[in-house]
Amino acid sequence: MLRKDKTFLQNYTRAVQSEWLETNGLGGWGSSSIIGCNTRRYHGLLVAATKPPTERTVLLSKLDETIVLNNERFELGVNDYGEVISPDGNQYIKAFTKELFPQWIYEVNGIQLRKTIAMIHGENTLVIVYDVVKAKKAFTMELLPLVAGRFYHSLQHAGEQMHWDVDFNNGQFHNKPDGKLDIYINIPGSAYRHEPRWFNNFNYSVEKYRGQDFVEDLFNHGIFSVQLKKGDSLGIIISTENANGRDARVLLAKECLRRQLLLN
Repeated sequence: MLRKDKTFLQNYTRAVQSEWLETNGLGGWGSSSIIGCNTRRYHGLLVAATKPPTERTVLLSKLDETIVLNNERFELGVNDYGEVISPDGNQYIKAFTKELFPQWIYEVNGIQLRKTIAMIHGENTLVIVYDVVKAKKAFTMELLPLVAGRFYHSLQHAGEQMHWDVDFNNGQFHNKPDGKLDIYINIPGSAYRHEPRWFNNFNYSVEKYRGQDFVEDLFNHGIFSVQLKKGDSLGIIISTENANGRDARVLLAKECLRRQLLLN
């Protein structure tokens, strides 16, 4: 098992150089640095294999989390804007481990949150499961999806090309960012606030080091919010296919079994 402790993770300069990768067997993947700061154009939560094995699309670049408790906000994401790292959510990461799946432990003001990510074999589908290990009282988690919607060798820039229209029903978000490819984000029990806007000037340090274009703009359609308490388990499905009727925790369990059988 690979394990990194908080001393390593809270040192941005060192931690941002370590990466995680999940693949789906089709040529698609999810990946980032282990503190959630994208450093490559090829990083993204859902990089879909649209025409295997050669064409891939970075659909969802990031899903940044914020914990809201007693009117205080604790942002768990990490982003490089060139002159500033904001937010610096790696200060809340207690541990990162990778056995069958990449997994994080966050500690925030009495809340301990375990996050597990898995790519589902044979699908352009990624699941994220958040388990509330400790919490003295209920809290709100906000989720900010940052959409790229572009060919995986390219970079996205603010303009009128992004499709803003969204369907949201029963906890499921649906959009076609480029007008062609579907993205579904299924968050059971969530509310959604539609606030279309661009976030500008994400810097990708590895691309800069390589002498390539390294600045990208990402689009946010709106913000999800969900109420959580101790013992809750929130399963999120991010996919190119409609996720209604599917359970992220069931998908994770099946993928876990598949990988254990391969190891055996």
